[in-house]
Formats: sequence, structure tokens, C-alpha cells
Amino acid sequence: MSYPLVMGSDWQIKAAVEHSLKLSALALACLVFHGCTRSEHSWTADLTDPDPYVRSLASIGLGLQAPRDAAPAIPVLLETIDRSELGLQRPAAELINYLGVAHTDQLLQILATEEFMTEDRRGAILNALVTAGAKAAGPIVRCLQGPGRAQAGDLGDALLLIGEPAVPAISELAASPDEPSLQHFAIFLLARLGQKARASLPILKAALDSPDPGVRQIARQAIELVDPESEAKIDTGVR
Repeated sequence: MSYPLVMGSDWQIKAAVEHSLKLSALALACLVFHGCTRSEHSWTADLTDPDPYVRSLASIGLGLQAPRDAAPAIPVLLETIDRSELGLQRPAAELINYLGVAHTDQLLQILATEEFMTEDRRGAILNALVTAGAKAAGPIVRCLQGPGRAQAGDLGDALLLIGEPAVPAISELAASPDEPSLQHFAIFLLARLGQKARASLPILKAALDSPDPGVRQIARQAIELVDPESEAKIDTGVR
């Protein structure tokens, strides 16, 4: 499932989230009734309530009321996604999706360090990264260079779904010769983007002079896909 990028002030984000969420009648009634009188501090306090339903409602309430200050709600929203008995999986996933633009680093840290994660939870995080668009591309690349290398497949897919807005961040990784395996991976992503990655051509051509034969080979292939017209100009001989 894909979602539109939501940017702007807190009230604009809140309005978009409220429009999208499909809460159960009981949950919506509780949020409307309590939300009029509850403070951000009250929602935050309920995030540690022993009742998982109260925790889930609090995470949704805090996310709606204070999207940019909703970091404490993120783990509870992810927990809610895995609790089918609460009936709040969809609103929790959609709220994570919209909060992702303001909490990209936190979501990447969870994705990179949580050893066991359900597909629903992983999917919600990846959807949020894609929705965040260009704002998430740089953090994704930094995560690949750090704790997220084991999640390269998922993070690479997210960059591909972001598409052309991710090209500058991917190109920066493709221009880094310090780690040939990551450089190779970045050039592979640019090749997958094809002509959307035309802005990366100078970096791809520079990679033809890499001391690593694997990098040189995939750079040649990437150039052919990114700029087919330049194919005849490329030295395809072994260097």
C-alpha cells in the first residue's frame, strides 16, 4: 500500500492523518471524547499503562495531537500493529506512515537493530520511509553505512520506490570508494532506476576508473541503462 507524502505544520499533518485513519467506532469515540480534555503529557503517561488497549489509544492520541513530538508513541504503535485482538492495526500502521516524515531516524534505528520483527511491522516502517520520500533518502543511505547493512535489501527497495528524489543520496554512496561492496550496491540501485538516475552519470563514469573490477563492470552496465545513448562511447574493454 502506498500513501501520499504529508508535509507542513502539525495541524496539517493531523488533518491528513485524521482523514486517513479508519478507526473502530469505539476507538474513535474514545479519542474524540478524551482528546478534547487530554494533554500531551496525559497521552504520554498512558503509553506505559498495563492495559495494551489503553497504550494503543494513547499512542494514536499522541500521534494525532502532537505529530512532531510523537517519538514515545512509535514503539507502541508498532506493538499495536502486531496485536490483532485490539482491532487497531490499520490505524496504527497508517499513523506510523504519516509520522515517518518527522521520525525517519527513529524508524531506521528500530529496523536496523530489532532482531525479530513481524512482516506487518517491517512493512509499516518501510511504507513510512517511502512516504517520507527525499527526506528519508539521506538517512537510509547513512543507515546502510552503519547498523542497517544487514537490511540492505529492504532499504534498497525503499530507495527504489522513492525513485528519482533518492538519486542524490544514492549517488553520494556510489561515489564513495572506501567500501567497494556498498559502492557496488549503490551503482546497482542507480542501474535499476535507469534513466531516472541520469543526474548520476558523472559519478558512474568516474567509477569506470575504480581499482575494483566489480565496480568497473557494474558502472559500465549502469551507464548503458541510465543513458543508453552513451553506450557506444563507453570503453567496454577489460581494465
